[in-house]
Amino acid sequence: MTTVKDILAFLETLCPTYMKEEWDNVGLLVGSGYQPATRVLVALDVTDGALEAAKAIGADLIVTHHPVIFRPISRLSADSMPYRLAAAGISVISAHTNLDKAVEGVNDTLAARLGLTDIEIAADGMTRVGTLPEEMTATAFAAHVAAVLGTPVRAAGDKPVKRVALCGGAAGSSMFAHIGSADCFITGEVKHHEWLGAAGRINLIDGGHYSTEVPVVDTLCGWLTEAFPDLMVVPYHEGECFSIVK
Repeated sequence: MTTVKDILAFLETLCPTYMKEEWDNVGLLVGSGYQPATRVLVALDVTDGALEAAKAIGADLIVTHHPVIFRPISRLSADSMPYRLAAAGISVISAHTNLDKAVEGVNDTLAARLGLTDIEIAADGMTRVGTLPEEMTATAFAAHVAAVLGTPVRAAGDKPVKRVALCGGAAGSSMFAHIGSADCFITGEVKHHEWLGAAGRINLIDGGHYSTEVPVVDTLCGWLTEAFPDLMVVPYHEGECFSIVK
């Protein structure tokens, strides 16, 4: 019988813990490695909706990208998510920055969805730089990104686009440090001063944190289904946690 520990060991071969950033928290964050695992829910986050979906399918385990426990907790109240998961007998494995960096992980999945080829891994281990089959106008490429992600995007710049750099989620303060000769940079969170910093240098697209990372849920499901054929693996796509009001 497959156990949580078996699944953790498998994921360790693809997105090993040593690849995480030092501030990150990954691995088995709730539950026991010796717990049998027959049904797994895969999600970007452990939300109320994800927990209810896991209960509905009788899941023993939730595998997420964002850690269910990120900062140290000083008390464990009955309404906290870790407590509720433990009370429901559901373990959680989270793979965060190690999955961002992994081959075929968050950023390789995004690059593949966008149709990029000749993918290079930048020095930070996260940023990917690839090439479009054909050059596109800035407007056409922004529309392409929006269509692939299934969400409106924010875009700036008017350079023709052939070479693309990307980092799903929040690229952080070093977002322009690893773009190489790219014409456009795609990420999930752009601050005001970053838009200003990109002006005249590179086209910039903000595709949203959720939308640039959620494709990896399907990647994780594929990995688990192939490795554990007897395991029931269910993806959970909750959608953005906000709405756009015009």
